[in-house]
Amino acid sequence: MLDSLRNAAKSWVAKALIFMLAASFGVWGIADVFRGYRAGALATVGDEEITVEQYNQAFNNALQRLSQSGQTLSPEDARKLGIDRQVLHNLIQSAVLINQTKTLQLTVGNDLIVKETQENPAFQDASGKFDPAAFRRLLQANGMNEAMYLAYERENRLRGAIADTVDGNFPASKTLIEAFYRHRNEQRDARYFTVKTAESEVTPPTEAEIKAHYEVNPAAYSAPEYRVAVIIKAEPEDVTARITLGDDELRAGYEKHKGDYFTPEKRTILQMTFPSLDEATKAKGRIAAGEDFLAIATERGLKEADITFADKTKADFFDPVVAESAFTLAEGTVSEPLKGSLATSLIKVVKVSPEHQKSFDEVKEELTQRLRIERAREEIDSIYGAVEDGRGAQNKFEDIAAKENLPFQLVGPIDAAGRGNEGKDLELPRKAELLKAIFDSDVGVDNNPLPAGDGYIWYEVREVIPATAKPLEAVREQVIADIVAEKLRTRAAEKAKALVERAKSGVTLESLAQEAGVTVQTAQGLKRNETTPDFDAEAIAALFSVPENGFAFALEGDGKGARVMQSQAVLLPPFDGSSEEAKTIASTIQEGSGNDLLSSYLGALQGQAGIAINETLWRQISGTQTQ
Repeated sequence: MLDSLRNAAKSWVAKALIFMLAASFGVWGIADVFRGYRAGALATVGDEEITVEQYNQAFNNALQRLSQSGQTLSPEDARKLGIDRQVLHNLIQSAVLINQTKTLQLTVGNDLIVKETQENPAFQDASGKFDPAAFRRLLQANGMNEAMYLAYERENRLRGAIADTVDGNFPASKTLIEAFYRHRNEQRDARYFTVKTAESEVTPPTEAEIKAHYEVNPAAYSAPEYRVAVIIKAEPEDVTARITLGDDELRAGYEKHKGDYFTPEKRTILQMTFPSLDEATKAKGRIAAGEDFLAIATERGLKEADITFADKTKADFFDPVVAESAFTLAEGTVSEPLKGSLATSLIKVVKVSPEHQKSFDEVKEELTQRLRIERAREEIDSIYGAVEDGRGAQNKFEDIAAKENLPFQLVGPIDAAGRGNEGKDLELPRKAELLKAIFDSDVGVDNNPLPAGDGYIWYEVREVIPATAKPLEAVREQVIADIVAEKLRTRAAEKAKALVERAKSGVTLESLAQEAGVTVQTAQGLKRNETTPDFDAEAIAALFSVPENGFAFALEGDGKGARVMQSQAVLLPPFDGSSEEAKTIASTIQEGSGNDLLSSYLGALQGQAGIAINETLWRQISGTQTQ
C-alpha cells in the first residue's frame, strides 16, 4: 500500500520487490541467529529493531503485490511457500542498510523530501499544483501522518544512497551480449508430422483407478473456497446526489470555469511552399489570373492532404508569419507570397470557424454535475474520518453506511474468480482489486480502505467457507474423462517416442509418416521464444532441444496426439551491436549484474552488523519451526 505513495518511483521498496520476485521462495537458514535478541523486538540488526507490527505490515504488502500480479494466496498458503521468511529476510536487509547509513553518518533534510513530494504527480491536481487534500487522503489511507511519511521517505533515500551506489553502472561485455543475442534470435526450420491416438487404444478405467484418481486429486473435484464480505463505498459519484447548489453558486462556478467552455477561432488553410520568392510570386500571379490553387499544387507534385491544415487555432501554427496571415485573410482568399522563418509559401483560407463562448444556460447541466463532483471530493475527507470513527467505535458496517448515507453491499458467497455459488458472475465495484483484497484478508482483520479514484472502499470479511470435496458419484464422469485423457497422453507420448527412436536409427521421416497415414509437413523460420499457430511452446522447446538434423517429439495441446519433428537449417543471424534489441539485452544483463552485486554487498553487511531473531515471537507469528 505504501507503494502508491511512491507513484512507482525508484526506491528501496522497488528493490525489495525485486528481491521478492527474484529470490527463491525456499526456506533460508536462520536457525543460527535465533539468539541474542532484545526483548520486545522480532529481530535486531546492529542497533536497528524490527517490530512485529513492521513485519505484519510488510507481509500483508507482499500478499497484495503477489495478488496484483495474478497470484492470489491466503496467508497460510504464503507461509507454506516460505514467503513469510522471505519478507523477514527483506526487512533484515533493509535494516542492514539503515544500520550502515548510521555508521556512515548519512542524513537527508526534510526540505528535500517536501520539495520532491510537492513535485510528485501523485499529489498534484489537474492543473499540476500540489494538492494538500489528496496528499492527506493518501496518508490516511495508509495509516500515516506527515511525521511518519517524512521518516519513511528519509529512510528510503538513505537506503537508496547506498543501494544505488552499489548496483551502479556495470556494462556487459560484447561477447556476453552477442551470446544472448544469438540464443534469442536463432532460427530453425522443421520437418514434422502428427500421429493421433484414439480412445480405443487405451483401456477403460477400472473402479479401483477411478477411486484412486479421485482420492489423490482432491483439489480437482472440490467446490472452491467462498467468502462473504461487506463493503462501504464512498466515491464522489456516491455523494453528489445529496449535494444541492444554488443559482449563485452555479454562476460563480461558471465564471471560475468559463475558459473551459470557450472554443477559440479555428481555420483550415492550404499552404504551398516554394524554393524561392520569385517562384511564389509567379504562382500568385497565375492564381490571380484564375488558375486553381490545388491544380498548381498538383502540378508541383503535392497532394491535397500534404498541404491541408484543418481546424487549427492561431497558436497551432509554429511560424508567426503564417499564423498572422492565416487569421487575417478572409475565407476563400489567397495570401501574397509569405517569407516565413521556415519557408516561402502561399496560403489559402478555405474555412473559418468563429470563436464561441458557451453561455451559462448552454453548460448549466454539465456545470452542475461538475461542481457537485468538486464539492463531493471535498466532502470525501470528512466522510473518511466519519467512517473511520465508526469503525473505531466497533460499529457495524451496515450502521455506518446508513448513518453516512453511503452505498452498502453484502458480497457473496463469492469465490476468488468472482462467481457466486451458483456459478454466476457477481458485480463488485473495482472488482479485480477488491476481490483480491477480500481473499488476502480474513475474518476479524481490520483492513485499510482501498483507494478508489478520489474515494475509498472499506471492506470486511464476515465468513470464510472452506473448499469442500464433492462426492465421487457427483463427479464420476469428470474423473473418468480425466483418467482417459491422462492415458491418451501417455499412449501418445509412447508412440511418438518409439517413432523418434526409429528415426534416429535411420528410418526416414517420410516412411514413418506413411505408416501413420499422414504426410510430412515443413515449417520455416521458427524462433526459440516465439510460438506460431502450428507450433506451441512445448513443440518449440522440443525442437530447440536437439541439434541440427536431430529428432524430437512434443504432445499436442489436447493430449490426443504428438508431433514428431526433425530440426533443420539452424540459422544464426548476424550480430548487430547497435540494434535496439542488443541495447535491451545489454541493459538486462547490466541490471542483473547490479542486483547480484547488491545482494552480495548486503550479505557482507549483514554478517558485520550481527543479527538476532526472537524465536518465540517468530513461532507465534509464522506457526513454523526454525530450520
